[in-house]
Amino acid sequence: MNFEQMEYIVNVANDMSITKAAEKLFISPSGMSQSITQLENELGIKIFNRSKHGITPTFEGKIVISKAMAILKTMKELNKEIYDYKNSNQIHLKITTAPTFSYVIQETMVEFNSRNNEITFEFVEQNPTDIIQNFNKENYDFALLPASINELKKEKNICFEHIHEGHICIAVGKNSPYYTFDYVTLSDLKNSKFVLYNSTDYTKVLKLIKVNPNQVLIRTNSSSLLFELVKQSQAVLFLHDFSIQHSPMVKNGEIKIIPLEEENYFPIDFWLIYLETKGLTKVAKEFIGDLFKNLKNSKTNNIDK
Repeated sequence: MNFEQMEYIVNVANDMSITKAAEKLFISPSGMSQSITQLENELGIKIFNRSKHGITPTFEGKIVISKAMAILKTMKELNKEIYDYKNSNQIHLKITTAPTFSYVIQETMVEFNSRNNEITFEFVEQNPTDIIQNFNKENYDFALLPASINELKKEKNICFEHIHEGHICIAVGKNSPYYTFDYVTLSDLKNSKFVLYNSTDYTKVLKLIKVNPNQVLIRTNSSSLLFELVKQSQAVLFLHDFSIQHSPMVKNGEIKIIPLEEENYFPIDFWLIYLETKGLTKVAKEFIGDLFKNLKNSKTNNIDK
């Protein structure tokens, strides 16, 4: 039995007529009748009783027709799910990143959407550890995060590509005593006040400085609040070299990015990850291409400075 034959017997049963069913399916009545007869011979049963008064299913035929209807319904649902999945992945991107990528991601979204206004986005900031642990469950298109290669190798069904070796920097405003510095050391920062991302990945640095709770003005996931506090106070914010280099607040001097002199002690690798079973959609690849261009420009600006 094939899908075509299943479709024939279901339609004939509904219409109680081979002629009517054949017209709906744009096939000749004789061709449909022959196909049903072949199926009856194959199964060794009669599916329909044929008479001058019409055509009706036999007892065995009702069983076959019922199973055929269930199979066709399942196939229809499956095809719809596949279509919806493909369609949603062509016009929707679900992205998760560590906070350090937020500005570059947002900048790329604006540029990308100006050329592809049918594309919609779902964007989630997470701690790098949470990204790795939850990535298989959440069906993201891709993620960007700092991690060690050993962390990534432990995970199943994840492909990863190295995109950048980063440096830890600080962000300060004009009120900060460090604003005129070309670089700072960890010892310089020992008595500073800090504002921190909740989902920070600077644990090692904070431990070396031995930051106590009284030195932390606020922990939050709100980037705008953190930057506003940096601009208006002497607070220090840890971030990576490329995080906000393109932002107006850096370009106009409201915030200055200053590298740590000990940056070589804290090499940080940044990765693109995606699901091995899913791969990257055409839209995701195009978006990532734009993102990498912006990231490259940020790194070039850092070198020029």
